[in-house]
Amino acid sequence: MRSTIGFALGAILVLGIWTDPTCGQARGQVVHGDEDLEGLLKERAGLLIDMPELSYVWSDSGFVGGEEAGSLFFETTKVIYYFLHWGPIETDEIDEEYVSKRVPQVWPSEELKVTSMERATVAGHPAILATVMPKRQFYRAFFLIWNCPETGRQFIADMNYNVTYKTPRSELDAEIATTSKTLACHPDAPTTAVDGHVVRYDSRRFRIRFDHPLHWYVFENPFGIAHPAYEGVRDDSIGSLLGWLQDQTVQISLSWEPLPAVDGDEQAGMAGTLGMLQTATGLVEGMDQFDKFSLDASESVTIGKRKAYKFIGEAIRSQPEEETPGFVPKAGAAVLLVDDPESNRRISAVIAVDYYQMNGALHQPVRDIFDRWARMIVSGLDP
Repeated sequence: MRSTIGFALGAILVLGIWTDPTCGQARGQVVHGDEDLEGLLKERAGLLIDMPELSYVWSDSGFVGGEEAGSLFFETTKVIYYFLHWGPIETDEIDEEYVSKRVPQVWPSEELKVTSMERATVAGHPAILATVMPKRQFYRAFFLIWNCPETGRQFIADMNYNVTYKTPRSELDAEIATTSKTLACHPDAPTTAVDGHVVRYDSRRFRIRFDHPLHWYVFENPFGIAHPAYEGVRDDSIGSLLGWLQDQTVQISLSWEPLPAVDGDEQAGMAGTLGMLQTATGLVEGMDQFDKFSLDASESVTIGKRKAYKFIGEAIRSQPEEETPGFVPKAGAAVLLVDDPESNRRISAVIAVDYYQMNGALHQPVRDIFDRWARMIVSGLDP
C-alpha cells in the first residue's frame, strides 16, 4: 500500500531524518486541504461531506465516474515523531546555556536553533522545554531535557511535527503532556495520572515506564543514539525509543452508486448478510492495493439519523511491490456501507492503515482508528 505519500515514513526509516513533503510534490502529487476535498466531492459527485481538518492527497486519475456513480481514492497524512534518548549525565545542572549547546548536537545535519526555553518538571526532576527552529522549516521541533540523579542518566525527549501537512499540533501536545506527566525514570518517581485513552509502556530492561496515547506506536529506536558516549550497545544506561502515530497515513477509497434493488434493512441481519459482506469484500479486493480481505468483525450502528454497516478485518497483498523497510504486505481495513434514501445512493468507504514490523514484532493499528473514521464520514454527510 505504499503509494502516493508512503514516502513519508520511508524517508525517516532509510535516512533517519524528518521527511520533506516536497519529495511527493516532485512526483506530481499535490497536498490539498480539507476544503479542497469537500469542494471536489460536492462539484463532481454531488456529495456534501464535512471532512476532518487534515491534508489530503489524490491524483486526477483517482476520481472515476460522476454524480450518479463513481469513486475517489485519496490519502490523508499527519507526521509526528517522538524520540526519547537517555545516556550518562553530562552536566550537574540543566540550564539554558547547556540546552542551547546540546540541542544542535542531537541532529547536527538539521542545523537546529533554540528559539525559546521554559522551565518544567519531569518525574520530580527540574527540566527545560526548548522550542527549536530547524533550517528546513517544514517541521517544528521541541526538546525536553532533564537529569535523573537516582539512575545517573540524562534524558532528552526530542519531538517534532510537520507543518506543511495539516498535522494537528494537539496530537503532539497530547503526547508531550501524557508522557511527561506519567514518565518514571527511577523507582518511586512522582507521576500524575492522565485522563483519556492511554497505553502503558513499561520496560524493565530500560528501567522506564510511561503512558502514551492509544493511537501511538512506541518501540526501540532503530537509528543512532543521540549521545557521544554511545558505543553500539543499548541498555538501561544508554539507549533510545521512538514513537509515532499509528494513523500517520490513512488510505480511503470512497465510492457511491444507486441504491440496490433490495433495501439494506431487508438484507441486514447480525450487522449484515452474506450479500453485504460480499459487497464489502469486493470493494477491498477491487482496489489495486489489495488481493484479499479477511473479515474479523462486523456490526451495524446508527450514527445520527443514518444506519451504517461496518466490516473490519485484514487486507492482504499476495504479491506486494517493493516495500519500504518495516512495512509488511498487510493492512488493517474497515469497509463502511451507508444507504441514503434521500439521494437514492449507497455511499461506501474502504479505510486502510498499514501494519508495521519493527524489532521482530508486528504492530497493528487499533480498531479505534477505523471506528472514529467511520463515524466522522457518516456524521459528516450533509453538513
